[in-house]
Amino acid sequence: MARAFVRVLLLCVVATTAQTAGGRAANVTTGCVDRFDPAVDYFPDKLAIEDAVDVSVEYRQSYKVVTVSDATEGGPPERYVLAQCGTPAPQLTGDLAGAQVVTVPVTSFFAFSTTHLPLLADLDRMDVLTGVAQHDAVMDPKARARIKAGQVIEFARVGLVIDVERVVAAKPSLLMATGTSNATLSVIRQAGVPVVANSEWREPTALGRAEWLKYMALFLNEERRAQAVYGVMKRRYRSLSVRATARPVAEWPLVMTGRSTRGLFSIAGGRSYVAALIRDAGGRYVWADNASVGFASVDLEAQIQRAADADIWINGGGWKNRAAMTEDEPRYAAFKAYRQGQVWVYERCETATGANDYWSRSVTRPDLVLADLVKIFHPTLAPEHAFEWYMPVPAR
Repeated sequence: MARAFVRVLLLCVVATTAQTAGGRAANVTTGCVDRFDPAVDYFPDKLAIEDAVDVSVEYRQSYKVVTVSDATEGGPPERYVLAQCGTPAPQLTGDLAGAQVVTVPVTSFFAFSTTHLPLLADLDRMDVLTGVAQHDAVMDPKARARIKAGQVIEFARVGLVIDVERVVAAKPSLLMATGTSNATLSVIRQAGVPVVANSEWREPTALGRAEWLKYMALFLNEERRAQAVYGVMKRRYRSLSVRATARPVAEWPLVMTGRSTRGLFSIAGGRSYVAALIRDAGGRYVWADNASVGFASVDLEAQIQRAADADIWINGGGWKNRAAMTEDEPRYAAFKAYRQGQVWVYERCETATGANDYWSRSVTRPDLVLADLVKIFHPTLAPEHAFEWYMPVPAR
C-alpha cells in the first residue's frame, strides 16, 4: 500500500527547471543556477506549514529563512539560511547575522536518525543519502541498496558516538541531527559542515510530526512534491479519524502506554503525538491530563492506580510473550489489559539486529499508524486493513 501511495504521487508531480521571461517555472532540484538575475524568484514552488508548530519558513528571491523553534530543549530558536546554488551569498544582518548558511539543493546528506530516512524516501530523493549513523539500523530498501553499493558511510557506529573525523573528511552538504546542543556537532559546524536540527519528535500531533517532510523538502527544493505527498496523506488521516471519533464516547476504549523499569513506568506524555494519535483513533488516554509533550516517568504504583482498568495497552515492547512480562515485573498482572491479552507493540517489522521499521516509515505515514490503532480500538471500522506495525504480545 505504501509503495503504491508514493508511486501515484510521483506520477502527479512533474518537475522542470525551465526558465521563462517572468521567472522560473519550478524550483531547481538538481544542480545550480547558470546565470543569476536579482529580479528572478528562484523558488516559485513554495510550501505552507499547516500542522507543525516547531518549524517555519520565509522566502526571499534567492534564499529561504528556516526557523526551528525547539532545536534544543529550553534553548533559543535556530535560523538557517538556505541559499540557492549559483546565486551570490546573501548579506545577513540583524537576527540573521551569524546564521548558518546551507547551499541548496543539497547533494550529500548525512542522517543521524533513522526517522530522517522516510523524509527522503517519500520525496523519492534517496539519491542524496551518503551517510547514516549505523548501517544495521537502516531498513528502507533503497537506502540498503546504497549501503550495499558502498555509497553510504557509517559515522556513529559505536554507541551512536559521532566520528568527527569521518564526517569532516566526507564533507556532506548537510548533517541532520535530532538536536544541536551536542559539543561534537559544534566542532563539526566549525569545520565547515552545516548541521541542522530535526525536532519532529517534539511535535504534539502525529500530523505535525509528519509535516517535517516539508522541512527536508526545503533543503532539496522539493516543495511541490512535498505539498502533494503530505496533502494526500493528511486527507487519509483526517477521513479515518472522523469515522473513529464519531463513535459514541462510551465505546472508546481506555488506553495505557509504556513499560516499567526498576519501579518507574515510562509513559507517553499527555500532550505528546502518541496521546493525540490515541484520541484521533477514538481512544481515551489514561494520562490525558499529563503536561509532558514527550515521554514522562511515573511511579509504577501510580500507573496501577491510574491504568488498572485500561482496556488496551500499547507501546511497551521488548517482550517475547506475556509470561516473560510478569517474569520481568510481576505487578503487570494488576492491569486488566494484560490479563485480557490486550497488550500491543509495534514490533511486527523488526530485524534480527534490532532495526524497527516503526522508527522509520511511521514518521511520515501517521495515516497507517492511525489505521493500526483504529483496528485495535474499533475493529469493525477497519476490517480490511492489514496491520503495518502493531501486533499483540502472545501469551507464551
